[in-house]
Amino acid sequence: MKPGANPNWFANNPLDRAFERRDDPGFIEAARTRPDTVLVPLWRGDPLIHEGAARFLSGDDFAKVDDNAPWVFLGLLDGAAHFAVDLSAAPDREKTVFSDVGEFVPIREAATIVDRSATSIIGHARWLFEWHRKHQYCAVCGGETQMRQGGAKRQCIDCGAEHFPRCDPVAIVLAVHDGACLLGRSPRFPPTFFSALAGYIEAAETPEEAAKRELFEEAGVVLTDVRYQFSQPWPFPTTLMMGFIADAEGRDITLDTNEIVEALWVSKDEIRAILGGQRREDLRLPPQFTIARQLIDVWARND
Repeated sequence: MKPGANPNWFANNPLDRAFERRDDPGFIEAARTRPDTVLVPLWRGDPLIHEGAARFLSGDDFAKVDDNAPWVFLGLLDGAAHFAVDLSAAPDREKTVFSDVGEFVPIREAATIVDRSATSIIGHARWLFEWHRKHQYCAVCGGETQMRQGGAKRQCIDCGAEHFPRCDPVAIVLAVHDGACLLGRSPRFPPTFFSALAGYIEAAETPEEAAKRELFEEAGVVLTDVRYQFSQPWPFPTTLMMGFIADAEGRDITLDTNEIVEALWVSKDEIRAILGGQRREDLRLPPQFTIARQLIDVWARND
């Protein structure tokens, strides 16, 4: 990866979103049937995988899809239009129209085997389908909305209000103090699985303010210097993670057990040992495709 590039999975999307062309219904419709068009099939947000690679199809395969199946235009790559189609109406992953050419694999599992460019495209598609599913009606007047610009927005039939894909901003922070980092376990996590602490950014709050507030609310830790590192589109379902490393005033911990059931300070030497392959029965780090793991890696690499 190039110096300064975003190290996170689901980032670095290679597609040109073609904003200047996607407002042309003629372009969108013609692109759907071109033989060089690329079709990205998803079943309930999960990608089609064959022999360890994402199985993207051709524009000709659009003809095999039910007319009622939702689809979106994702963008262009080397001139080829990329569309995604949602096959979630099928009762299970083994009964879709494309089940004979691959297997629909849970996206978190697929992220560990699929190349990063494909992962970012799949995440983009999953994100859009989730947003469209939840925004069938206008937040202004309650009228029905319709997809426009190949899925880049929706517009109300009654009042004309435009609605654009939203994201839920989250601050995720690795607190550090005197050569150790703070890791916590949410009630949702399995035993021994620890990660950086995170929380949604509230109204009229900066990401840095959210990082400080969340660490104090969840662990009673006071942060001083909060340093932005990088971000990650996180399609679970429509989140934008903003990652920070921050200095803590001390190591006293007071947990909000509704949010964090365990927390511990782990030394840099211990983290480096785990990253080097040493197994610990009492501590598992997040997988590489998470921004939490990338924050841990960045901190551990630096002296």
